[in-house]
Amino acid sequence: MSTYIKRFWKDNLFVGLLLLGSALSQTIASILNASALNALIALDLRSFLIAAGQMFTSFLFLLFFTYLHIVKTSQTKQKMLTAIREDITSKIESTSYSHFHDRQVGTYASWLSNDMSMIETQSFDGFYSVLTGIIASVTSITALFFFHWSLVVWSLAAAGLTLLLPRLYQKKMAASTLHTTQENERFLGKSTEVLGGYDTLFSLSLLRKLTTDIKKASIALAEARNDQARVIGRVAILGAFGNVFGQMSVLILTGLLAFRALISIGSIATTGSLAGTIFNTVGNISQQVAAIRSTQPIFDKFDSILATDETDKTTLLELTDGFKIRDAGYSFGDKRIFSGIDFTFDLGRKYAVVGSSGSGKSTLLNILNGKLTDYHGSIALSRRELKTVSGKALRSHILYVDQMPYLFNESILYNITLGEHFTEAEISQALIDSDLDTFVSQLPDGLETAVGEGGRSLSGGQRQRIALARGLIRGKTCILIDEGTSSLDEESALKIEESLLSNPDLTVIMITHHLRQAIKGRLDGILSLS
Repeated sequence: MSTYIKRFWKDNLFVGLLLLGSALSQTIASILNASALNALIALDLRSFLIAAGQMFTSFLFLLFFTYLHIVKTSQTKQKMLTAIREDITSKIESTSYSHFHDRQVGTYASWLSNDMSMIETQSFDGFYSVLTGIIASVTSITALFFFHWSLVVWSLAAAGLTLLLPRLYQKKMAASTLHTTQENERFLGKSTEVLGGYDTLFSLSLLRKLTTDIKKASIALAEARNDQARVIGRVAILGAFGNVFGQMSVLILTGLLAFRALISIGSIATTGSLAGTIFNTVGNISQQVAAIRSTQPIFDKFDSILATDETDKTTLLELTDGFKIRDAGYSFGDKRIFSGIDFTFDLGRKYAVVGSSGSGKSTLLNILNGKLTDYHGSIALSRRELKTVSGKALRSHILYVDQMPYLFNESILYNITLGEHFTEAEISQALIDSDLDTFVSQLPDGLETAVGEGGRSLSGGQRQRIALARGLIRGKTCILIDEGTSSLDEESALKIEESLLSNPDLTVIMITHHLRQAIKGRLDGILSLS
């Protein structure tokens, strides 16, 4: 947390100055309260009205500073939360494909939503509460000194005791917070998984699993939150005990000083108010500090995203030679997917990869695309081993179209361009090459037609054509197609495949379970993994 406090130190300094203005206004009002009470005791109406007017002015300043503080604090918190989210997504950008998939997507979503809420309420709100209390306590202690030095000494001693008590639960507080964040992740993951399977459950008349599975996950989350509440409650009670003890002891000490005529009777009202400020702060500060520290495991969790170091990787400014595979193999754990493959994919030529289900066709394309790098043997592109080539540089030349292309809940145009700029001619050509032009022209909103969540408003074939257009518009010269036309009708699939095969600038490697005779005769080679 301190990293972000320091990063936005100017904003936080301004918040601190506003808090100081509020604290001074409140302290001055408390001191004037003693003057007003002394005037009442002396039956001095003029002095009483003057003190009351000055108190009113002080409270107006307090309201002014409070408003500015609320607005500026919110702005600063949102800046810091945005910076945290940006740092998380930057780490996700730089991590490897396999490391990203070590966690469910719902886990990352929980980090960016649930964890941000917890950081805002426990870390940042806690920090500003502590800062408010410290500033108010310093001004209050300073004011007490002008009444009698013994009040300051006793207040500091009692405050020290109040601070020590809640530290007994510091470790339990951190553990309970971490457990709660983990259950948040599990709950979000389970909810996403179950709701994502709605269609399957509906077709099997198993919609009751929506309730039972989410209820089970909710109960686990509730137990974690209840455990956390119990720990927070114990910390709060210990702090409250110290608070009550401190305020009562200062009240008694003030009374004794008044009996000895060392301070005025009216001082009791002010010292009580100042002591309340001090011990309310001290009584809550341990709980707030414990809450702040308990979020450190959340920040540590964010740091667990491993960045992929590609500083020693080579780049590929252009492709001068195709893929050369020599005695290549791949295994998932102890399970061998394929081994001993020898094959060459030359630039500008067209190939098919065939084989039974589970023979490793998709795995091979994931290797060629740089997603998987822990293969055996040798696989080179442009005479450079894939393991030594930067993944970003590799994918600048390669388009991978998988079996289940993901569409964003945006327009058709956005799903093709992904927010990047292309000319109308480039967009039009991509629509033609992917056989989307006729379909788009028939839509009332054309390219601005929304595709729905995950492209649910489109057919599987239409989604695959959009994914194909997404790559073709970027001018990639090496096209890897993993059943990329499997959801299309015969005519559309044949049209797209012929368009790809007739382009002499493209290297095409396609996985297929159904190799059409019209296409087979136009291929330069077939790799069988059966």
